[in-house]
Amino acid sequence: MTIYEILDRFHTENDINTETIAAFQADTALRKELISYSRQNKDRAFALALLDKFITTRRQPDGIMPAEDLMLACFNLGLQNHIEDCLKIWDAKTIDFDTYCGLDIQLVPFAGVTDTISFLQKQNSDEALKALTYICECDACGDFDELDEYFSAKTFPWFI
Repeated sequence: MTIYEILDRFHTENDINTETIAAFQADTALRKELISYSRQNKDRAFALALLDKFITTRRQPDGIMPAEDLMLACFNLGLQNHIEDCLKIWDAKTIDFDTYCGLDIQLVPFAGVTDTISFLQKQNSDEALKALTYICECDACGDFDELDEYFSAKTFPWFI
């Protein structure tokens, strides 16, 4: 299965099936292919659908969706570069205690810390306020000092 086959299926069926989820979970080469593709091409509809499917799977009582797989989908969505998606990534981070601790906070301000803070300050939701507070605390601690390297096209993050 290639990323092109997955995208063709998604755009035909408008769904991501369990076979595709299993492929992303098991195949490091496919994970790298996804990220390489997304660095060159934008497909926000697919990126949102993938993260939504991973979040839904994680929330099921018997859903097996490790934080590393959620981070793959979050990173992919961040590459689409729509600032409002920081809240979708925050949603993934706050699914449960394990994701709160295990999902890298660096994924939330993918568009830059200053722009993310500015965006969150303009939102009127409890979740945006929680994300804003946490991001400001992390920024003060230096957690974003190497954010450019985290998203650098020269490397793949550890979870890919």
